[in-house]
Formats: sequence, structure tokens, C-alpha cells
Amino acid sequence: MEKITHELIRALLPPRPKTAHKGDFGRVLALAGSLGTSGAAWFCGMAAVRGGAGLVTMGLPERIWGVVAGQAPECMCFPLSCDGMGRLDDWAFPWIENQLLSADVCVCGPGLGRSTSLERLTTLFMGSGVPLVLDADGINNKSGHILKCPLVLTPHEGEFTRMGGDLSRGRASGGRAYVESNPCVLVLKGHETLVFSPDGAVRQNTTGGPGLAKGGSGDVLAGLIAAFIAQGLTPFDAASAGVYIHGLAGDLCEKEIGERGMTPADTVNALPKALRLTGG
Repeated sequence: MEKITHELIRALLPPRPKTAHKGDFGRVLALAGSLGTSGAAWFCGMAAVRGGAGLVTMGLPERIWGVVAGQAPECMCFPLSCDGMGRLDDWAFPWIENQLLSADVCVCGPGLGRSTSLERLTTLFMGSGVPLVLDADGINNKSGHILKCPLVLTPHEGEFTRMGGDLSRGRASGGRAYVESNPCVLVLKGHETLVFSPDGAVRQNTTGGPGLAKGGSGDVLAGLIAAFIAQGLTPFDAASAGVYIHGLAGDLCEKEIGERGMTPADTVNALPKALRLTGG
């Protein structure tokens, strides 16, 4: 098992060329949020922006569009059809399918809720061929039915168990067994988060603390991993960089604000400093 270190992240995130433009750093398509969880969409989209993606497009249920768009001018926010609970419905699919044609990576799940329409949406993403970061309700909508595609899964232990994972012999053994049967990159969140590759490689994170144990932290991580995939990292390297930088941003917040009072928004705003400290 390899430790994720400062030196590894510096190698994965070299300085940008002086001649770079936004097209060099990829397009992230994010589907997130529902009535009552507009914060999840903001955390995800702004983490992708702060993580360095060239363009971030967000498809939002129309009932929360104004809230998120007003707070995230850095993202291109579009209002989409939703059901009475503020969850994306089937009428949103044509716009999503069109956006998939130009996306370099998709992130699906933070705050989406659960419904039969969202199950179909997750299936659409997983069959598109576009690299996908599947988090939170994205995982819940397809628990036990993960398909083979360019996929990063970011479950906590409860979600991992619902996906069919087995923790009875420990996190490392359970994660290895899961990716052998379900080829994907698996980010098993928790203390010293583990990142598994289907080729057998495993990395252990060395950053992060209890200040990140709050609702919304996973949404930040999902958006950050998507940003790194958009910039050309492999899913395994992007997930490794994501958990390290996310944890380091949390460590910075714990020192400056305190582990009890810090919020996921604080973590998002600390991402640039964490990247600067690692040379990214």
C-alpha cells in the first residue's frame, strides 16, 4: 500500500504552462442538488472551480437554480425540469445528453435525492463513455448495479456496504475485493481514506481530520476529483490528488478556524492555499 504524500501530489500537479488557456483544463459537467440540498450543488461546483477546471457547467433543478446561480457566478448554471420534490426528472434528459457531447468528466450525485428518474439518469451517465465521479445519491440510485465504465466511486462505509461491499475483513481487504469484481476506482472515505485501482494498486491518504466530518464534505471531494480528471489526470491519480488536497484544506481550516466550527464552505475556500502548498 502506497502512502499519498506531498511529493506524489507535486508530481501529479506540475505548474501550468504560461501559454495555457481555459480549454486546456477541461469541462466538468455536474448534476447536483434538489429542494433542501442546494448547498451540496454549490460545494460540488465550486470545488471543481477551485480545483482548477477550465469550465464548470451545472445542471440544477429549476426550484434551486436561482439560489445556486446567485452564489456561484464562476459556474455556468442551467435550470432543468424537476418533480414536485425538486429532483431532476426525465424532461431534463435532452439537455443533459447534449451536454455530455462536450464534457470531459461528469460528477453526479451530491444532493440529488432518489427517484426512478434519477436511477435512469445514473444509467445514462454510466453508459455515455464519459468519465464519471459518482457520489452520494448517485451511488444510492444505483446501489448493487454498478456498471463497467470509466468510473470513480466515493462512498463512505455505509454506502459501500449498500453497494455490496464487505468490510468484515477490514477496509483494505473489502476495497480490494470490490474493485476486482467491479472494475472502477474506489475512494473508501473515512479516517486515512483508501483509494483502490482495479489493477490492484492501493493508496492511503495522509491528510484530513475530524473537522471534515460534516455533511457537505463529500460533495467538495467529488467536485475536486472531477476537476483533476478534467485536467488530464487518470481517475486513480485524480482520486489520490483529490483526497490529499481535500484533506490538506481541511487541516488548514482546523488550524485557522477549529475543527468544530469549520464548514465545507471553509474547506472549498482553503483549496487554493492547499494547492499552492503542494505546487499545484
